[in-house]
Parts: sequence; structure tokens; C-alpha cells
Amino acid sequence: MLGMHTNAYSATALASADEPCRLLHLVSTFAIKTDTKWLLQIARHLDRRKYHMSAACFYGGGPVRAQLEALGVQTFDLGVPRELDPRAMFRAQRLIARLQPDIVHTHLLRADIYGAVGARLAGVPVVLSTVYAMGDYRREKRRSSDWLIDAACARLPTHAIAVSEAVKSDCVARHGMNPDRITVIHTGVEPPATVDVRAAGIARASWGCCGEEKVILTLARLSYEKGIDTLIDAASVLRDTHPEVRVIVLGEGPDHEALQSRILERQVEDVVKLAGFTRDVWSAIAAADVVCLPSKSEGLPNVLLEAMAMARPIVATRVGGIPEALTDEHDGLLVEPNRPHLLAHALGRVLHDTTFAARLGRAAQATMQRRFHARDVVGRYEALYTRLLKPWRKASDRLVAVH
Repeated sequence: MLGMHTNAYSATALASADEPCRLLHLVSTFAIKTDTKWLLQIARHLDRRKYHMSAACFYGGGPVRAQLEALGVQTFDLGVPRELDPRAMFRAQRLIARLQPDIVHTHLLRADIYGAVGARLAGVPVVLSTVYAMGDYRREKRRSSDWLIDAACARLPTHAIAVSEAVKSDCVARHGMNPDRITVIHTGVEPPATVDVRAAGIARASWGCCGEEKVILTLARLSYEKGIDTLIDAASVLRDTHPEVRVIVLGEGPDHEALQSRILERQVEDVVKLAGFTRDVWSAIAAADVVCLPSKSEGLPNVLLEAMAMARPIVATRVGGIPEALTDEHDGLLVEPNRPHLLAHALGRVLHDTTFAARLGRAAQATMQRRFHARDVVGRYEALYTRLLKPWRKASDRLVAVH
């Protein structure tokens, strides 16, 4: 990572210790995604006496923008829809120069590169990136330009947040990042005060599920790393022993056609349904009997924490940050990835023993409340912001004293 620019910001540009820290978050778009869901939690729980928060996207707007503004966050759209467009960097730099944030916090690849470059050019003291995912699945489709992306991700931020220890280890091994400049802070969730039981019933009906059927639910992007192919294969095993099971997959993505073809090949079209995208995640989870994460690679998935918050029994693969959140046989069941028979067996255990399933769900909910509540996690973010900005504020105070 690049070192500090000691002459970057003037003493007058940096907020003093008794003023709110100016904090700018950069995302690719304000659509509903992993990073923007977490951004909303930050906006809800950040101490506004200490922080003035703004947020910008590079293109496309999205429903999260209005939600952020309703929470008092000033938002901007840089209007650069193309993935490879140098205007993104310069527009980010101009916005940053105008807002003069003390911290620029980037989320996901486009913001990590263009936003971080713009922040460094503008001389922002602290450029922070949250890394949400493991990079191992990309190696199966390695591109010649990936070395440049890896190098940029390693050197542009002054510090990084990894959402799990597994992600931190991956950043060090794959990007060559300095482990001393990576802090692990798990993401968090805030469960809703109530969930409409009728909405859960409507969700089941929309999937074509009657009251006697057992629903295994997966919410994921339809892409290689999410392991939906393994779940489809597991469904072909489960069908014979649990004919009442229905597997509902909520999400969109590039592998939709390939997964639909696999469903037909395995002759499980009466069991597995690709049911599209939903915004009402909480009602969908409430409608499920089991939540399954069959992933090949993960950072720390939102849906895992959401299912824990709803006391759903969870069957997941032992990848990425998942085993950091769940303990096998205590608050979930963990299996190795790409093993459909093992996945089917674990799902069958939960479906067969409802007492065991309920115990797993209650334990998962207790774990979530103890370790992953958004309020507490945002407090850890604030502590890191304070620590990273402290040497700059000391230097600023010395400059002010000299002048």
C-alpha cells in the first residue's frame, strides 16, 4: 500500500478533533447489493455527532439512494456507466476535492480502483476499502488483466477492512497486502422488529408451495461461486427420501440458463425452482424451513446473518467466513463444498428432526445478537476510523500551532 502523503491536506482542510469527521462512501451503484445493504446499516447507526456522512455512486442510481437520503445522507451520482472509463476517476477526484472528506471509504471493485485513485490524487488522508469476497473463484476464469487489478487493490488504499479472517488471509496471499494494514470487522445485520406472517405465506404461495411442503431456501447471485449447481444435484438425492421438499432459489445472475438446464438434466424441475429476485428478503426467510448456502467461495454473506437473525436452521458449506460465524452442530450444519451427497444428508437431518432444527435456529439467532448486530459492528467501524485519522489530526494540530 502507498504511504501517507504528509503534505496532502492542509491543516485547515482536515476536520479538527472537536468537529465531525467528514466521511465519503463510494459504491458502484445504489442498487440493492451486499455493499449497499451494509452502507444502509452504517448510515442508520453511525454517530452523527462525530461523523458527517455522504455517499456517491458511479452510475445508475438505485433504490438505496432514496433510503440513504431519508437517513440524512447526502448522495451523488457521478454518471459514468461504462466499466472502463477514465472519467470515473476524474469525476471522483472533483467530487472529493469539493467535499474535502477526511476519510474516503470504498466498496467493491470499481470504487476500490477509480474512487481510491481519485482520493489519492485529491490528497485524502485516509483511503479505506472494505473487501467483501474471496478471490479464489476468479482464478478459474483468470484474465490477463487481473494482475493489474490485484496490484491496484493492494496499493491504493491506506487501510482495508476484511469482512472475515478468511478474506484477510486471501488479501495477503493473492494481493500481497500488508497484514498490518488490514483489520477484520465482520459485517452485521439489524433484524426487523416484526415480520408479516401473511407476507411469508404469500411468498410460499408465489413459489407454488402448499402448507405441507418443506422449503429449502437459497438467496444468491446465480453465478459459479454460489454453488447452486451443487444444491441442484443434492435435490436429486433428497427427492427420493423427502418427496415433500421444494428448493427455492431467489436471485438473478449470469448462470441462470445453465442452472435451468441442469435442473432439467437432473429431472428435478418439480423440486427446484429459480424464482427470481426479491426485495423482501425477511419475508422470504420467514417462509423457509431451512436456509442453505452451498457456496464454493464466500466472504461473509449477508443472507447467512439474515437467516441467523430469523432463527432459521442453516446448512452451509465450510468456505470463507462462514465457519467464523457458525459452529458445526451448534448453530448450523457445515459441509465441504462441491459435495452434493453430503449436502443432501445434512439437509435431510434438519428436515427430519424438527426439534434439532429449532435448536440450531435459536442458537444461530443468539450468536447473531451477540456478535453480528449492526449497531455493534458500526461501533467497531467508528473505532477504526478514529484510530486511522488520529495521526493526521495530531499532525494538523501541530501545523495549526506553528502557524
